[in-house]
Amino acid sequence: QYLIDRSLMRPRFLLNLISQCKSFAINLNHDRILEEDIEKGLTAYSTDLLADIGYEINDVENRMDDVLYAFIGSNSIIKLNDINETLSDYGVENSHIQKITNLLLWYGFIGVIIEGEAKYIYDLNYSMKLLAGIIKKKGDVEYLINPAFWPSLMIDG
Repeated sequence: QYLIDRSLMRPRFLLNLISQCKSFAINLNHDRILEEDIEKGLTAYSTDLLADIGYEINDVENRMDDVLYAFIGSNSIIKLNDINETLSDYGVENSHIQKITNLLLWYGFIGVIIEGEAKYIYDLNYSMKLLAGIIKKKGDVEYLINPAFWPSLMIDG
């Protein structure tokens, strides 16, 4: 479940993550995948994931493929003001911040904390309307950066 939770519910990403963990186990001559192999595999996977999602964002919004790097060292739980400020400090124009925030939600980079549990777009059947409705109804929402990105962005959980 730990690995599945970090796959953004994409089978290809889950296979990549398992492959990274397996590679570390093989390279370190382990008979089976150990916890340390999972930790190292997750770090390598996280770096690849950061690039992959960055490319996907760039396909939708040109010149924004590195926007995820704006969150290096961020807190894992953030408010909308924090997201806006982080993006603004990174050079995203104010007129694009809402669109980028929506892309971060769409690609599962950030989720919404509901009753103590993070819900990402894939938990809501990729319904942006449902996610937007939850955000609007709840008001002062807390967001969680997906744990899959924590190792590559040096985020402590």
